Formats: sequence, structure tokens, C-alpha cells
Amino acid sequence: MAALPLERTAAGAASQAAEVEAPVWREGWRCGNGLVSFELGPRGLEQLWDSQDQPQLAGPLAWRRFADRGEFWDAWDIATDYRDHPLAWQWQGEPSWLEQGELCTSFVWRGQCGASAVRLEGRLLANTPWLELGLSVDWRQRHELLRLEIPLAHPAQRWAADTSGGVLERPAQPVTAREQARWEVPAISWIASVANGGGLAVLLDGPQGVSASAEQLGVSLLRAPTWPDPGADNGRQRLRLALAPCPAGWCRAQVPKQAVAFREPLWLRPAAAQGRPKRHQALPPLGEGLLLLGCRPLGDSGDVVLTVQNCSPCRRYLELGESWQLLERLDGLDQPLAAKGKFTGDPWLLTPWSLGFWRVRPHWPSA
Repeated sequence: MAALPLERTAAGAASQAAEVEAPVWREGWRCGNGLVSFELGPRGLEQLWDSQDQPQLAGPLAWRRFADRGEFWDAWDIATDYRDHPLAWQWQGEPSWLEQGELCTSFVWRGQCGASAVRLEGRLLANTPWLELGLSVDWRQRHELLRLEIPLAHPAQRWAADTSGGVLERPAQPVTAREQARWEVPAISWIASVANGGGLAVLLDGPQGVSASAEQLGVSLLRAPTWPDPGADNGRQRLRLALAPCPAGWCRAQVPKQAVAFREPLWLRPAAAQGRPKRHQALPPLGEGLLLLGCRPLGDSGDVVLTVQNCSPCRRYLELGESWQLLERLDGLDQPLAAKGKFTGDPWLLTPWSLGFWRVRPHWPSA
């Protein structure tokens, strides 16, 4: 087999490493990247700061364990008095730094939750406004509840969490019987406190049971029911979430968009190189609160179907510039809405939390 020919290049022609935006720094037990910072101590994660160095926690993160037996259906009901039955949780020594660098810095902390081994890993990435936490558990408990409780430095007036139909805000201090009965609710990807002095969001890697009060946010992580499945939740589990300060509120901080980015894998792309021919921009950056969910060809006509979601509580307009021609607004089955008489308003308007489908055609300017 013939060897591949080698080509010599000048040292100056080699591409330079890209400059790191908001690099991670570490000083003793404190670490940050200019967007968020945190401090470790003998009790774990003891403080979290936003970009203005405002503290977010009233105390260390509390990883809690309770005895729990469902009142009606073992697998679906959490006992209302579970807080009256706390169980011990043991950590082995203090957290230790696992990885250090300007792109990523992480720490690890090991412990024991009954008969279940626990490993907590925290990771802060460059140019990322959240601190990621990953809890690995070899879950062997029975009729127990594993929770994370986050004490808030700024008492919450309200709290918000996303649902299948948008976002619901609730009072932090329940007043009516209906509010008191809903002391834990399901969330899909995030929960956030709403306070005068700032807010704190918890980004989730999947649906979890969440709760909140004026003093804390809570996330139910694991249970151990025995009916109808005696082995439910048992075995190795990896739970992933993140803490994201939002001093201007969850809406202005674009927490729904951050939650999507948190769940997406890292994107590796080729670095820009000199001498490469300039390419046409396919789609311009979408406006605030808009998320591109789909872009696919429609048959052989050259038309494209765009799917965009409005991830905000405000009305938004889709703006694509002069390079795209709007043909018609569609439904989810690629059928024109105007032909069915279901749409008579502005075709570019997206109502809060809604999905929109458009048939568009590229209109590239002549060279």
C-alpha cells in the first residue's frame, strides 16, 4: 500500500487557538467564570453568586433523605408527612477538585445514603451561566425519598415552573386550600424562584417533581416504592441538574432557552479558517424567546417548512429577512391554515408558548 504524500506548511500558517470567552478561574475553594461563581466547603456547595457577586444561597445545598410510604398508590403518591421522618445521610470527608482548567473545572464528593453509594460531581464550563450538578447513585433503598433542597438567600414571592402547555406561576406562600393541596407539582425542564432581590433557577434534565416555598426550592429525585413494581428506581441512577442565577427574573434571563441548551449535547464545529470561501447565511438568528425546532424540505419544490416555538410569555414575531419568502402558514400536518379558515391574523405572529409552522422559499440575492 502506497504511503500518503505529506505536505509541509509554514509555522505561521497554522490556525491559532480560538480565544476562550468567560474562562473558568479558581482561587482556593472558590471558582467562577464571570457569569456565575461558587464556593465549596466542609458542607459541600456552600454558596453561589451571580455575575454581580450577589449571593444566591441562604445556606449549603441540602441533599435530604426521608422515609416515605404512599398514602393511596405506593408508586405515585408521596406521603404528606414525609418531612417528619428524616433519615441520615453521610458524606466522606470534604469535596475535592477533580479537573482544573479555563475550559472546565469540576469537583467530586462521595457519600453514603443508607445502603446506597452516592457520588456528586459539580462542573462549571467556560461561558456558561449555570453550575452543573450530577448525582450518581447505586439506589438500594425501600420506601424512601431522595430530595435536593436549595435554601434561598432572597425570599421568594412567587415561583414558576414549565408545564406541557407553557409556564405556571404560583404564590410562594399558599393561601387557599387548593394552593395548599398542590405542595408538589411536576415540572418538565426547569423551576425558578421569583423575588425582588433576584431569582434562582434549577434546570432539569427531564421531568421531576418539584416544590417551593418562600425559603427554598425543592426537587424530588428518587423514590423506592414496592408496588406495583418491587424494584422501581432500584439500581444505578444518574441524576443531572444545574443552578442558574436569574437576577432579572426567569423571563429576562431566558430560562426556558437555557433549559433547552442544558439538555442538548455539546456542539463541535470547525473553526473559522482564512481563505475559505464565504458562505450564504441560511437562517438569521431568531429573535428573543424564539426556538427553531425543525427545518426540512417540502417535496421537490425547493420550499422549506420551518417549525418555531415561542418560549416566552410575550407575543413574538418571526423575522427571516429578505433572503426568505413567506408562502403560507401551515398546521402540524403541512396543511395551509388560511385555506381552512383557521388563521386570519398576522402570519408572522407567535402567541405565548405556541408552535408555528411556515412554508418558506429561499430567495438568495444574485451575486
